[in-house]
Amino acid sequence: MTATGRFAGRVALVCGPGDGVSRATALAFAREGAAVLVAGPDGERLAGTALLVRDAGGQAASVVADVVRDGSDAAARMVAAAVERFGVPDFVFNDASVTGPRSPGTGTGRVEVDWAAAFAAHLTGLFTAMRHELAPMTALGRGVIVNTVRATACTERLIGPGAYAGYSAALATLTATAAHESAALGVRISLAGSRTASGSGSGSGSGSDEELAEQVLLLCADEND
Repeated sequence: MTATGRFAGRVALVCGPGDGVSRATALAFAREGAAVLVAGPDGERLAGTALLVRDAGGQAASVVADVVRDGSDAAARMVAAAVERFGVPDFVFNDASVTGPRSPGTGTGRVEVDWAAAFAAHLTGLFTAMRHELAPMTALGRGVIVNTVRATACTERLIGPGAYAGYSAALATLTATAAHESAALGVRISLAGSRTASGSGSGSGSGSDEELAEQVLLLCADEND
């Protein structure tokens, strides 16, 4: 880790499962000098990511915050933790990826439950998180938020491709709308590494976690970085 990287002296809030692309992005921010607060529902994974950053010489802390289960309370808690520990985030990465059903559905009711859970995680959770993330950023007139969603394997055919197509398209629209609304307030919002239902989007939807993490950092950088 370096204290002279392009993001030295800045703060990154990384929200997600605590492994995969959220872990890769936390490490990438730290390598560029940012202090990192990782937040999400799995305390063990989050703590592991924070430890990896600190072991490499970076600054990191973690907070358990499940916005799908606890809504605004969890979103407020993770933003407050970042502000208290390191300061108002300059960058936020929202990794809206959840694991799909691990066993086949047992009927229509199961499929509907999985469908609702997928949309709650990817859309309602993301909307709630962004509301709280934007508040301190807009107060200062600066900041960058990057959202992403990637398909995860689902054993139930009816929920996997259908739900992914639906919530990825909706997430792209939500992100674009939020970007338009927040631009005048000094906050940039972008979408990384996802395809919309029609197959278009800001990223390929594929590639390694490290490649997507680098895309996130590029979206966060400005002409002075």
